[in-house]
Amino acid sequence: MKLRIRTTDSFGENYDATFDATREDNKIGVKYTYSDEYAKVRIFILKDKVQIVRDGDIKSNKLLKANQRTAFSYRASYMNRNFEIFTKSLTIEDKKISALYSIIEENEVVNELTLKIDEL
Repeated sequence: MKLRIRTTDSFGENYDATFDATREDNKIGVKYTYSDEYAKVRIFILKDKVQIVRDGDIKSNKLLKANQRTAFSYRASYMNRNFEIFTKSLTIEDKKISALYSIIEENEVVNELTLKIDEL
């Protein structure tokens, strides 16, 4: 199956890519797995939250849960930092996810992103 990932951030950076992915369904949710040029990516979709784990040249662990702040680590050769994420909105539908969230460092918003994930 194919998975389309789109993001836009507050700096005007746009990302739009489609990947060959696998989908696994179980009692608690869905797991998508794919690889890009930097990492193996796993997306876990549960009833009210989405977790995105990247493991490769870029390592990160992001948890999106509506109206909550969560920890976010980002590790790469050029950056090794810890942030927080505040998820302003999160919509989980069958084969579609959309989110609006802020990345926060030391109580300062450093970026705002929209994320759309679609199973094609």
